[in-house]
Amino acid sequence: MNKNETTEGWLQREVTCNVCKDVQSVLIDPYRWESYTAGRRAIQNVWPEKTAAYREQIIGLRSGYHVCDSCWPKDY
Repeated sequence: MNKNETTEGWLQREVTCNVCKDVQSVLIDPYRWESYTAGRRAIQNVWPEKTAAYREQIIGLRSGYHVCDSCWPKDY
């Protein structure tokens, strides 16, 4: 995702899949990130409009463990 006028000032982080080692770039609104990492709100309440894949990337940034969509078992 590239920065634009709306995302100017956002955090740009990289998250690595623990299975295939693919690296993905993620743009994060710093105010929402602070709210999420402070534990005040659940991730689906902080980013309700985002996809499950995006929210999984954010969880991976916080926890240090991430599995990308390509490696995630499709049975679940």
